[in-house]
Amino acid sequence: MDLQDYFERGLTANAYAQLLDPDQRDLHALYQRRAEIGPGAVDQLRAAGAIRVLVITEPWCGDSLAIFPTIAELCQRADVELRVVRRDEHPGLIDRYLTNGGRAIPIAIVLDEDFREISHWGPRPGPAQAILEEHRQQIASGTVEKIAVHKKIRAFYAKDRGRTVVQELIAGIAVNPR
Repeated sequence: MDLQDYFERGLTANAYAQLLDPDQRDLHALYQRRAEIGPGAVDQLRAAGAIRVLVITEPWCGDSLAIFPTIAELCQRADVELRVVRRDEHPGLIDRYLTNGGRAIPIAIVLDEDFREISHWGPRPGPAQAILEEHRQQIASGTVEKIAVHKKIRAFYAKDRGRTVVQELIAGIAVNPR
C-alpha cells in the first residue's frame, strides 16, 4: 500500500481515542490541554504545504500517550487532517520507519496534498531519547529498572508540555521543504 492508502484507511483522532481505556483517555486529554504550541508552528506547518499527518502508533505506547495529543492539537490548530494507523496491524508501514532497527512509535508522517511525504518525525523527542540512551546499558545489565527510566521520561514530557515535539516536527519540515 502507498501512503494515501494507509491514510484513507486510518482512524480519525476521535476513532483512535475510542481504543483507549479511561486512564489513557484522561492522560491524552491532559497532555492535549497542556500542549504549548505557538502560532509560528501552526503557520510553518501550513506554509510547508502540509495538509495531512499520518501517525503510526498503538494505545499501549507510553511515549505516544504523551506525544500523540500534542501532534493532534497541532494538527487541529493548523487545520491539518490527521489519521492514525496502528503499528501492529500494519508492519509493512512501520518497517519503512524503523528506529535503530526497531519498530519504535509514535511516528508522524507529514504529507502534502498529493499524499507525498514531506517529512517524518519520531519516535520521541531528542531529550527523551537521550534519557533512554543514557540508561540503556544499565537497563540491560539490570542495575537500573526500566520503570525508573520511564519515570524520568514521563517527567520530561510533563515539564516540556510538547514544546520539543512541535519544534522537532517543524524543524524536520524546514529541512525537507517541498
